[in-house]
Amino acid sequence: MKLTEKIKHMTRRLRLLADKGYYPSYLRHQGVRIGKDAVILYPSYIDGRMPYLVEIGDNVVISLHVTILTHDATSAWAGDLIKVGRVTIKDHCFIGAGSTILCNTTIGPNAIVGAGSVVSRDIPPDTVYAGSPARFVCTMEEFTRKNKDAAAHRPLVEGCHYQHPYIPIQRKDALKKSLDDGFGYFCARLPNDKS
Repeated sequence: MKLTEKIKHMTRRLRLLADKGYYPSYLRHQGVRIGKDAVILYPSYIDGRMPYLVEIGDNVVISLHVTILTHDATSAWAGDLIKVGRVTIKDHCFIGAGSTILCNTTIGPNAIVGAGSVVSRDIPPDTVYAGSPARFVCTMEEFTRKNKDAAAHRPLVEGCHYQHPYIPIQRKDALKKSLDDGFGYFCARLPNDKS
């Protein structure tokens, strides 16, 4: 690597520490193909050895501490062999926090990978997978129906009024109290909100 390239790389790394929103741009500089409106939260890790083998589609959300690997060095114990493979995450996917996506895998469009999962093989479109190794949980249609049914009987609040450490203590306490008997849901706008 030439000195000017090293300086550019170090400048990007420093900017990343100061500006977490810069992460997708940083990854693009490394060779990752990232579609439009994709959200990749930092810190997550995309294999620095061969980032150009990763392709992320449009409207994908990759949560915190996700690891995407394009190589598998365990095969080196079988001799001088390191397995390499592409990772493709198709459009409209959600990858939960702490998940690991192994090389040579494709996650189909409209799929969800639950938090903490290990994806070691392809995930079909329109499905929800979770676990280690990731296993089928349900279809997206079932997942959507289940959550809409649950939301009808659980606390529902406008997220913009609660996702902030400096909100009034009364609002924090009200949210805590509403969750005493379980979970609730945030939404962008309450269903009866006409604005």
